[in-house]
Amino acid sequence: MGRKSLIKERKALTPKAETWVRSLFPLLQDRALEKITLDELASMMGKSKSTLYTYFETKNEIIEATVYFILNDIETAILKDFPDTEDMELAYRFMLLTISKSLSGLSIRFLDEIKEHYSNVWEMITKFIDRMLITFKNIYKKGMDSGQFNRFNIDLMMAMDMHFVVEILTDTTRFKNAKLSVNDLVHQYLELRIKALVKI
Repeated sequence: MGRKSLIKERKALTPKAETWVRSLFPLLQDRALEKITLDELASMMGKSKSTLYTYFETKNEIIEATVYFILNDIETAILKDFPDTEDMELAYRFMLLTISKSLSGLSIRFLDEIKEHYSNVWEMITKFIDRMLITFKNIYKKGMDSGQFNRFNIDLMMAMDMHFVVEILTDTTRFKNAKLSVNDLVHQYLELRIKALVKI
């Protein structure tokens, strides 16, 4: 007789379980993620810890799932509603405003905690950013080639976009007193970009 596996088979998330996980996102924004326990996560979702173990093995997996759903929602919204237009200012605004709307309620602290303590989740975020940057690169190039945008070095602009997301959006100390949200920062970044890019 073979030995019984020590690894419990996990169930795929049901739509109802996905709803529990999604409900966590706003509740995690001002929490110290590294200190939060599975018991607390279960309580926040209104479920027992044994129910969580049906779907997840670790706290890390739960946090990863909450972030995954947000990123997937953003990509789905962009693919579904991306404007069929030659107006690259409109396309650029659509991209940033769609991302901003989807990140409504996301705190700088949450991003900072993910970057600091959850490397696998942060890697998922950076891969998402890389995919978004490819779209931005195409918008910059098309806007410059068509004469709608002032001509800048695209590699420089991409590096600035990456710096904005990876460093500025996770700088909790710099924006603590200003009480700015991620949404506020994205809107202000958009306006700065548009003013520099669009030919008057």
